[in-house]
Amino acid sequence: MGATVSRPEIPESLTTRLQKRRFIRRAIDAHGFRWLVYAVAASGFLTDSWNLFATNAILPSLAFVYWPEETSGWRESLINCMTLGGSAVGQLLFGYLADKYGRTRLYGIELVIVLFTTIALSASSTGVNGSIAVLPWIASMRFLMGVGIGAEYPLSASICTEWASTSARAKMMVAVFLMQPLGQLISQLVAYGVLLGYNKTYNLQSCRAPSEGDCGKIVDMIWRWVAGVGAIPALIAIIFRFQINDPGLYDLDVKDEGTRAVQNTMTLYGYRRMSTQIPDSENDGESIEMSGDIMHDGHHMNGAAVHHEPEEELPEQFSRKDLKDYFITQGNWRSLAGTSMCWLLLDIAFYGLGLSNPGSLAKLWAYVPEGTTLTDVPSWNPNAAKPQSSIFEALRDNAIQNLVTVCVGSMTGCLLLLLIIDYIPRKEFLTYSFVWMAVLFFICGGSFFSVFHNDFHAVSIVLVALCYFSFNLGPNTLTFVIPAEIFPTRYRATCHGIAAAAGKLGSVLVQSTLPSWTVNGVHVSDPNSNGLGWVFITYGFVMALGAVSSWAWIPSLQEHHRVGGGADAPATATVLRTRGPPSLRLPSKTLEILGKGIVQARNDGELIGMRDNFVHLWSRLWKKSRRD
Repeated sequence: MGATVSRPEIPESLTTRLQKRRFIRRAIDAHGFRWLVYAVAASGFLTDSWNLFATNAILPSLAFVYWPEETSGWRESLINCMTLGGSAVGQLLFGYLADKYGRTRLYGIELVIVLFTTIALSASSTGVNGSIAVLPWIASMRFLMGVGIGAEYPLSASICTEWASTSARAKMMVAVFLMQPLGQLISQLVAYGVLLGYNKTYNLQSCRAPSEGDCGKIVDMIWRWVAGVGAIPALIAIIFRFQINDPGLYDLDVKDEGTRAVQNTMTLYGYRRMSTQIPDSENDGESIEMSGDIMHDGHHMNGAAVHHEPEEELPEQFSRKDLKDYFITQGNWRSLAGTSMCWLLLDIAFYGLGLSNPGSLAKLWAYVPEGTTLTDVPSWNPNAAKPQSSIFEALRDNAIQNLVTVCVGSMTGCLLLLLIIDYIPRKEFLTYSFVWMAVLFFICGGSFFSVFHNDFHAVSIVLVALCYFSFNLGPNTLTFVIPAEIFPTRYRATCHGIAAAAGKLGSVLVQSTLPSWTVNGVHVSDPNSNGLGWVFITYGFVMALGAVSSWAWIPSLQEHHRVGGGADAPATATVLRTRGPPSLRLPSKTLEILGKGIVQARNDGELIGMRDNFVHLWSRLWKKSRRD
């Protein structure tokens, strides 16, 4: 799904692939934050987040209508696992297809899947006198919706990364990911608003069973509205998808369509003809004129050196030879293992804490007088401390607890990262944030035993809110950003999809096993069990493993010096020079440099791999002990 406009004229002096690549890179880097690209990627990501996390808002309603006496919650776990499993399938499948056939050729198909499955889910029915089993229908629709949701990850990440300027790339990626907590927030606000609206009309505060009057009918309408409204952003996002073409870097380096690559780049930035007046770093800063035509918006840029260079040979994408060379011989399997392991470990804790969380949140918020023994309650009422709650109270408390504990922390964490992303070393910050999350979960677990169901239970609420803040300030966002940057264009979407699918594997693992976790023979889901504290501590160890994976296997994405101004600024091919006074910004490496992989990282003096890093660490500790 690409934009269809008349093709601009490209400079005649662009003859080789290398010249065209330099031209495309300088054309992109001459601009900052590109709002059209952002709108295209962010609109789809908002849609998918809304529909993924809306499950926390609609599952209690589904349980009330269709299985009101069920206490185990296995149906909710099944629906979540089907959604997450579908996401993994979509990430793997569409990641590969996006590299093989093009970004925009598929961009929009995933939203059509989400749109139609949202409508189909909202129209779920038990048929006449129960002739249709509603649970298999809901689960299958959530699986297919998950395929569309998962497909969005590699597609949005690849298009946003490849169309972003080097200086704005990280900020654009974080801004796209900001749509995840925003989608959570909007879905909860919509659920709360729909609930208040229906309660005002029908007075749901007396509804404690679907058989009471019209209670079942009204609650059935509530969840359908919440789920169905998710189709609106999907439709808007589909419209945006017609506004953009495949990135020039993809057309050039994968499809070997140099003319189309340059034309797509010129079209995106509104150029009809281009002049070239940016200093060429490979020619000691001398400007190289390529044409006398003035660009549409008044910028001037250098297309490429005019001297003839040998034409480079493109690797054969997905050939056994190239796969073996890039991943095995060059050792780039380590980067894939690092990003995949970080995402898997992150999602074990994130989805274990955050998806299907009404019961966990209710435990955090509950106050129970000493000596009181709680009994199991139906799964539509997550709070066993209030067994007589109406469906209105259950849905209201669920929405408020989500908004306060989850949404506020998640939004503020992501917003703060958006402000500081250009000033921090992303690889090191990911490692440190994993360490901090490990410490925080240990504190959450230890304190939970002391404050469980007593007057100080607010301590756990604050700590878990801080967890969500820290998730989005660090690993939850950066595990999305980094895999889109460090792989070459020909495998970018595939590798991002593999890493994301590894995360969903972790989420399915925790969603499918958490209900059966026991401590001293008691299930952690038991309303009288404080086993959730041990769950937090387990997540702490998982986060520590994430820190090790990030530290050992992920290469640096930035130069380790701050950007200076004027003649003091470094003049290398890996950074974008800036004018003006010195800055605290850490300049990002270009995608072309990062795409060279571990070989380039090691040439730059980095240590990549468990053995190399642990040997180096042991050597440093040994030398320090000898000095002491």
